[in-house]
Amino acid sequence: MPVIATPIAASAAVGRYAQQSDIESQFGVANVQQWSQLDSSQTVADVTRIQTALNFADAEIISTFARFGNYATPLAPLAEAVDLVTYWDAVLAGAWLYQSRGLRDDDAAGNHISQLAATVRLQMRTYRAADKLNAARRWPVATAPVAV
Repeated sequence: MPVIATPIAASAAVGRYAQQSDIESQFGVANVQQWSQLDSSQTVADVTRIQTALNFADAEIISTFARFGNYATPLAPLAEAVDLVTYWDAVLAGAWLYQSRGLRDDDAAGNHISQLAATVRLQMRTYRAADKLNAARRWPVATAPVAV
């Protein structure tokens, strides 16, 4: 009796702040599949490259907050900041995937993606500088008035 095995589907990539489905929600499943593949004859997403993109995005977020501001690193967002940091991670990972296939920023899509990533980087620096992100703190924060 022959044994017929069903192939196991590749698991999705998961980062510290976002996962493959977050990138796909931001940019579309077909785009992420296409951008993740360096071999254009393949019709499925390259989960390994998506994982690399998420790792890169995680590292960029952590390094942005690592030595500046009052945030513990790796960043531990709280409440509404979880969604914001997930968005940052998905955009940075998606931009990495798109750009790693070769910069094509002279078209409308490329300009949009580069601009989106630049906006996210600026937003992260703004949140860091204004101490505006709801995330775990490096040092305790006073919960009552403090006299100096």
